[in-house]
Amino acid sequence: VTDLSSSDVCTKYQEASKIVNLTLEGLVSQCVVGAKIIDLCQFGTTVMESQAAKLYTKKVDGQLMDRGVSFPVCISVNDVVCNHSPLSSEELEPLKAGDVVKIDLGCHLDGYIAVAAHTIVVPNNDQPPDEGGATSSTPDPPQELSNVAVAAYNAMLVAAHSIQAGKTNADVTKAVERVANHYDVKPISSVRMHQMKRYVLDGVKEVALKEPTPDEMELGEEKLPDCTFE
Repeated sequence: VTDLSSSDVCTKYQEASKIVNLTLEGLVSQCVVGAKIIDLCQFGTTVMESQAAKLYTKKVDGQLMDRGVSFPVCISVNDVVCNHSPLSSEELEPLKAGDVVKIDLGCHLDGYIAVAAHTIVVPNNDQPPDEGGATSSTPDPPQELSNVAVAAYNAMLVAAHSIQAGKTNADVTKAVERVANHYDVKPISSVRMHQMKRYVLDGVKEVALKEPTPDEMELGEEKLPDCTFE
């Protein structure tokens, strides 16, 4: 049994989630002026691996349970959308005050995956940002950034509520688009949500953040096949 009907499977998801949230909190506190992206990625990787190694230490049939990083720590700054986990030879300039930083990462225990992401604005000084990514010395962000941040947060809540048994991926896409239109922002068409299974990050069922336009389809953007959630 590899679904949530098993209490053991639920526990592994929950423990992986605790590790991911702990790592994310540490990374948020270290996103300060002068921080290097490669150092942040290595820090996050070390935290996930060390925390996972503390769990399920008993060998089964002579083997330790597989556990650790399921998705690399990615630090994507400003107009880099996501998935930026550089080699040391690809290092970009250190973080600056006002940079918009997207953090995403994933951990697994026995193939059961937890992922998380968060967006913050780098503060002006060494004070750690709060949960919203701000400090008392962080200037108010531009209105456009405020709109897109609130839109992304609310779109996440609406999307999560829309994913129900019997609903379709198109229902979720329409819900996200309504939120984006309300805040006068644009979803990024190539960013998608994915079903996850044991050892599978990007499952068969996918959800687009927006329907591709005819022009986007001519440029190679594909329309996702319809699917229904179970």
